[in-house]
Amino acid sequence: MPLTPELPRISVSVKAAIVRDGALLLLSYDDEAGFHYNLPGGKAQVGEDLRQAVNRKVAQETGLQVVARRLLCVVEYVPESWQGEFGDVQKVQFNFLAEQVDDAEPRMPEPPDPIQVGFEWVPLERLGDVYLLPRINRPLLAALSGDLADPFVDRW
Repeated sequence: MPLTPELPRISVSVKAAIVRDGALLLLSYDDEAGFHYNLPGGKAQVGEDLRQAVNRKVAQETGLQVVARRLLCVVEYVPESWQGEFGDVQKVQFNFLAEQVDDAEPRMPEPPDPIQVGFEWVPLERLGDVYLLPRINRPLLAALSGDLADPFVDRW
């Protein structure tokens, strides 16, 4: 009986750019990478469309209810190209503009993520100065302003 080749490990994830009063909501973490930020989001589930995944993951991670509006950019993370900075699993990350449906404030998940420090509304003019993983600060800003020529980001 022939051996079945091992399937590649590729993760499909979604992230949400939630903008309010000129600031972007970022989750803050402190782990082996040091203090850094991520957009809220995570892995999509089998049978779930990407917009549903955005809405679900944001609710899980922040308690906020959002509606995923438009695709901003797609991060093609191949560990070798990014020097392994964002882990060792190949990922495709779909980043959406998400609109908050009310004026609720973010809250820590239950149970809490042991490496998550908190949340921060980072002014868009300061986004270039923060350690965002993956490092998509510039293309994300360009996408938010409608100036991103190529939505595919394959390295920072």
